[in-house]
Amino acid sequence: MQMLSQRYRQLIGRCALLLVAGMALQFLWGNVNPSFLTYPWSLVLVVNYLYLLVLLYAKQDAWKFVRGWYDRPAYIVSLSCMLVLTLLFGMIRQDGSAEGLWGWMGFTSMSSSWVFVLFLVHFMSILGLKAIDDVHHWKQRRWSTVLMHASIFIILVSAIFGSGEKIRVRVSAMQGHPVSVGVTSDGRQVELPFMLRLNKFTLEEYPPHIYLFDGERLSEDFLVVDGEGFGGDLGAWKVQCLEYLESAGRMSEDSAYVATEHVGATTALYLKATSAQASAEGWVSQGSFLFAGSTLALPDGRELVMPRREVKKYLSEVEVFEGEDKHVFQISVNHPASLGAWKIYQSGYDSSKGRWSTTSVLECVKDAWYPAIHVAMWTILIGGVMMFLVGHKKKKK
Repeated sequence: MQMLSQRYRQLIGRCALLLVAGMALQFLWGNVNPSFLTYPWSLVLVVNYLYLLVLLYAKQDAWKFVRGWYDRPAYIVSLSCMLVLTLLFGMIRQDGSAEGLWGWMGFTSMSSSWVFVLFLVHFMSILGLKAIDDVHHWKQRRWSTVLMHASIFIILVSAIFGSGEKIRVRVSAMQGHPVSVGVTSDGRQVELPFMLRLNKFTLEEYPPHIYLFDGERLSEDFLVVDGEGFGGDLGAWKVQCLEYLESAGRMSEDSAYVATEHVGATTALYLKATSAQASAEGWVSQGSFLFAGSTLALPDGRELVMPRREVKKYLSEVEVFEGEDKHVFQISVNHPASLGAWKIYQSGYDSSKGRWSTTSVLECVKDAWYPAIHVAMWTILIGGVMMFLVGHKKKKK
């Protein structure tokens, strides 16, 4: 037990040295710039890195430190450090600020900080040596373990050495207007190898919510109105929808809402509110960029209001021209389009116009190393299924 404690103290000391080295490099050079990791240098570096790992493993009998580099305690301590850094990644606001202790250490842009990169490379190297050891002794290993170690190692290698080749740009596509230029996060324009044209933008919303408003804040309770006749109790008031117009407009603030399909039309409800002492009725609408909204004043000084409806789903029908080829995609959130090494994601729209938006914001991402990551994710899934089946078989025995 004493030897085990001493071993762990040594490993924690190694991690402390990595932390100091990372802070020193962060102070001297700032964030890591992965721009040098582009083809062919990324491929040259990854081949040499893999060769170095294989050489270290082959020389471990002569170089005693190698075996102690990737043994079980080293793996546990390194993984624990990565978990702590990942928790900090999620807890610290990633705004790139250089102020305060976190900013000085680079933790406000964690993925490009020297501390995070050094610990990640350290963990990746330990995992790589374990994967080589698993493959070398595959007859004594479970195939599920071999697949897990090798797959996670491939994902980390692809993510690190492919970071310089990743392109991420935003494209504002206006309906009917082709666009072939995207803008990076730092404002640089990038020419795309294809041309986009937005054919149609579609947005679905949840039913209107009706709140009580006292002049300062909305009530905690609300009513969901999904058509005529819907209603319920809201505080001391019984509210009922007498008329429901999904698409409406009005000429002036004194006129009633009428059904229309005009661009900029909004949702309008004719509500009746009744309490034990009084009643009121009138139009309530969220308004739009074209038509003014309205609220229903109640005798007790409060109002019935309809905030902007929450978005349920939005998608873009996009034509993509690549040379002589034309592709048509339905792109929505979490359902990107794939075009070779490119992924096209639905990122946003003109929120001021809502469902009448004629502009769709798309994010085009190119990751040349994604196929390797994709294959590794599938092998992780296969390894997980194998672990489950082996564990279930042992339990039955």
